[in-house]
Amino acid sequence: MNARTFLAVVGIACLLAVPVAAAGPGAVVASADGGAHWTIPLPNDFGVVVQNRTLAFNAHRYEDGSVSGRFEYHQVVEGDAFKFNVDVTCFVVYDGNRAKIGGEVEQSSDPTVPVGTFAWFQVFDNGEGVGAPPDQSSLVGFGDETANEAFCNSSRLPRFGPWDVHGNIQVQA
Repeated sequence: MNARTFLAVVGIACLLAVPVAAAGPGAVVASADGGAHWTIPLPNDFGVVVQNRTLAFNAHRYEDGSVSGRFEYHQVVEGDAFKFNVDVTCFVVYDGNRAKIGGEVEQSSDPTVPVGTFAWFQVFDNGEGVGAPPDQSSLVGFGDETANEAFCNSSRLPRFGPWDVHGNIQVQA
């Protein structure tokens, strides 16, 4: 192959690569990540002590509006422990420090919450440092895809909670 043909092939390859690169999701415009655990003692609205061992999550919203992320939730109710792994399908930041995150359950150890169910929660990043109040979280809710999307697209505060958590939550708008 001569130099002229080589340069022409390289030039065409570069032109074809530009639309592929431009078609990506773009820069991250919002993110939330963290890990938290809590216990909701009696008396409470549920009639049982509710505790989680871990809620670990990351979520990103991109310039094109797409989202990505995952969360893992370990719940303990009346001594029974359940674990859920969720692929994030919706993520919205409200008020600069509050994130609503939801997605499809990909793994579940709870027979009442099968794979394909949707799960969601919201967290509050209340700042850093000695004088900052604790970060907070709602409980994780479960339902179908329609309920998941309605949850993320509503600016409503949690129906129950939020509760102070141990851990660290970071929300960036």
